[in-house]
Amino acid sequence: MNLRTRLILSYTFIVVLCVGIIAAVVLTMLEDSRDRFLMSRLDDMTVPVYLQIQAAARRELSWNEMIANLEELAEESRVSIILADGNGNVLTQVSPEGTPKQRSVALPAGGIPVDAQKYRGTYRAPNGHVYMFAAYPLVKPGTESQSRLEVLVLAVPRSGTLALWGDLIRPFLWGGLGALVISIVIAVLLARSVYRPVRQLTQAVEKMTQGQYDQTVDVTGPREVRGLAAAFNQMARQVKRTEERLRYFVADVSHELRTPLTSIRGFAQAILDGTAGDDDARLRAAQVIEDESDRMIRQVNELLELSRMESGQIDLAREPVDVKDLLEHCREVFSLRAEEQGTALKTEIEPLMPVVGDVDRLEQVFSNLLDNALKHSPAGGEVRITGRNGSGGNVEIAVADSGPGIPPEQLPYVFDRFYKAGAGRTGSGLGLAIVREIVLAHNGKIDLKSAPGEGTEFTVVLPSIVSVPPAKS
Repeated sequence: MNLRTRLILSYTFIVVLCVGIIAAVVLTMLEDSRDRFLMSRLDDMTVPVYLQIQAAARRELSWNEMIANLEELAEESRVSIILADGNGNVLTQVSPEGTPKQRSVALPAGGIPVDAQKYRGTYRAPNGHVYMFAAYPLVKPGTESQSRLEVLVLAVPRSGTLALWGDLIRPFLWGGLGALVISIVIAVLLARSVYRPVRQLTQAVEKMTQGQYDQTVDVTGPREVRGLAAAFNQMARQVKRTEERLRYFVADVSHELRTPLTSIRGFAQAILDGTAGDDDARLRAAQVIEDESDRMIRQVNELLELSRMESGQIDLAREPVDVKDLLEHCREVFSLRAEEQGTALKTEIEPLMPVVGDVDRLEQVFSNLLDNALKHSPAGGEVRITGRNGSGGNVEIAVADSGPGIPPEQLPYVFDRFYKAGAGRTGSGLGLAIVREIVLAHNGKIDLKSAPGEGTEFTVVLPSIVSVPPAKS
């Protein structure tokens, strides 16, 4: 059974259940109203019957005349008039035509209490019909004790539940059928609004399992279904980007490893086939093989590290870091290299607010930036490190070189894997990608400014301890 059929059946069941509950409640209310109405009829009949009995008691009417008047009254009102003794035994019964004679009426043991004005009850006639009755005590006229010797009983047949159902079945049947038809139409429309987006989602997922990742669905239907569709579209876009990145990643890795593998294979073959005939040639070949092997190992390690960073598998320390001391340390590490290549390494660092982070990873960031700056600065050039407290409680560190700069069309791709911007740039192309991931992991950002012939400047912005909210206990 599909989802649409289940929704329609569930809506139909709810409507039928509600109609049934309403019918039961209405029936109960009608039964109560029926009983009150019947008792009201009996109370209204009391006065004319009393008048007839009092007239006979005063001998204004004979017994036979009174009975004749009561018979006419009973036939008109369809009410049985019974005179009984205090124990409920029937003395005289005047009833409409077709009403069975009753021998006794179910009165309380010991008779109706003296202070009671009326007693209500039911009895079952010999034909099985149930009668409601109201018993009124009669006081024998002319006695001083006012003892109650007789009881007036007025009884009327009470229609059963089936009879009430018979009266109500037709309007309820037509009303229920109308409500059912309307509910089915509404259920079909509602089910369609839910079923169609779900079916589209199902079809899109099936296509994605077959490798067709370019899938989107319409964001329609109820709020929950719209949320599901929007989440699916976002997931599909992410899966597509991941698949594309994986494809490009494999292509880039293959391209980057092809050169060292070709070199290793060529020089290994030279050793094997004797092309490298003397010891010096074999030594140079072995040295190339070792250098290229080290290069491949570095690339693989950097790739693994970058992948772990992007997947959040590397835990960073969260401790206060003196950024100024860290920058001075990095300057000292690279000062000898700068001196050897004839590049001036200058710093302009004001007292900086401490940041929260991993000191080793932050050293890796600034070391990569300094290595990149020195690598692309000519002899006689300059590399400048500046640090200042920025707005909003941030710390801003800039590393600028005096190299050839980067063309504007290449700027958006500088932080991509394996990308080497500008002519003559070397390396694995992973250093800046790793720098960006470390900065992002510290809730910071890194910006780039460059133009051909004007050098390149990387600016790292990190939140200080002042701007970092305290951890919740």
